[in-house]
Order: sequence, then C-alpha cells, then structure tokens
Amino acid sequence: AAAAREIISLASTPATELDSILAKVNSWQFDSFALSTATAGRPLSTLGFFLLQRSNLVKKLSLDEMRLARWLVRVEDGYKANPYHNKVHAADVLRSAHVLLTRGGCAGAQAPDDLTQLAVYLAAIVHDYEHRGVTNDFLVRTGDALALLYNDRSPHENHHLAASWGLLVEYNFLRGLPVASKEQLRRMVIEMVLATDMKQHFSVH
Repeated sequence: AAAAREIISLASTPATELDSILAKVNSWQFDSFALSTATAGRPLSTLGFFLLQRSNLVKKLSLDEMRLARWLVRVEDGYKANPYHNKVHAADVLRSAHVLLTRGGCAGAQAPDDLTQLAVYLAAIVHDYEHRGVTNDFLVRTGDALALLYNDRSPHENHHLAASWGLLVEYNFLRGLPVASKEQLRRMVIEMVLATDMKQHFSVH
C-alpha cells in the first residue's frame, strides 16, 4: 500500500526532474532510463498511473484509483531484472503505444474509444509480465512447465496474460465497469498481448 500511495503522489504531483521527463511523454524523444532513475526504480507503475489519470480514463471508466495503483506496483514487481524484458522496457513500450494513439495513425478521426484506449495501455503494461528472458522455442524444446501448460502455444504470452489478470482477484480496479465492458476489455487485451509473440507476426494479413 505504501508503494501504491507513493506512485499516486509521484504521478499526481511530480518533482521538477520527473515533471520535465513526463512533459515529453507525447514525444518520440523520451528517456525511459531517466524515468526509472527519477522514480527510484518505478518507471512502469508511475507512467501507467500518470497516463491513465492524464487521459481521464480513471474518472470516465470509474476505475478504483488505489486498487489500480496497487495492481500497477504488483505488475511492475513481477518484471524480472533480465537484460531486455524488464520494467524499463515495459515502460518504453507503454510510452510508444501512447504516442501511437495520440500522434500516430490512430489519432484524429480514427481515435480509439475510452475502453480501447484502456485496453492498449493495459496490454502494454502486462505484455512481458514475469518474462523469463528466454524464447518460447526454448521453453518448448526444454519441456518447460509453461510450454506444457499452454500446449506449446505462445507460453510466455499466455502466462503474461493469465498471471497479470489473476492479480485482479485481489486488486480489482475494474469493478466499476459494466460486465459487458469488462468482457470486451479482456478480449482486446488478450488479442493484443498474444499478438506480441513474434511467431504470430507472420500470420497477420
């Protein structure tokens, strides 16, 4: 709870250094490593909370602020300190997704609705949750438990989704959403995260 209150404070009233970093969130020139330093190792949870507040999605979709902050901290804690699939990388992917939504081809007349925007943010946040730093092929070839659990089909991506969504049992910040909206949100997040499996890139038409 203390960590959750801290990121709410950081994202809501950022200090001068952090404020100057977050001011560039709409730019391609963004330093996720500087964000990590300025937030004492909390780049993903701080940026996630900041964007969800800044976009007014917390208010418009009746998200539970404290549960959201606690969920973000738990997800961030699940990112392992491996060379690539870590919390700084996840924060950078989140920021890139945000820029695509606000400045790329998704902006203007094609701007997504609130639920889709939330789905994009959540998918970016969880897309490498508890990644082990090895490939799916490695998991399959070594008969890893994850590969067996998911029948050799995108074991990492399926785990990112199932494990991060499972945290909602304790931190259900979506409880204010109508059931139909929650189901639609879950479908979108699943589709987006599964699409991050490189093998799926060749099947996109």
